[in-house]
Amino acid sequence: WAACHQPDVFTNMETNNYVESWHNQLKTIYMRRKQNHRLDALIFLLVDEISFDIRWEIRRLINRVGSMTKLQREERAKMRKAE
Repeated sequence: WAACHQPDVFTNMETNNYVESWHNQLKTIYMRRKQNHRLDALIFLLVDEISFDIRWEIRRLINRVGSMTKLQREERAKMRKAE
């Protein structure tokens, strides 16, 4: 949002699409769109399940497990031709 369109009450709240996307995943995947979650259940969810998933994703990225980008596929093809 542009600063001119933000009301004065929300001037210290700035989000981006990444934050909005993560919040949507939190609500749909982990909370299953249920209403009236208790605070202790939300804290348990954040500490136990979500932190595990985040650590798992970080390990996956460090070890480069997953699909390759187009550039990586092209570089791999060049390396195979050179061999």
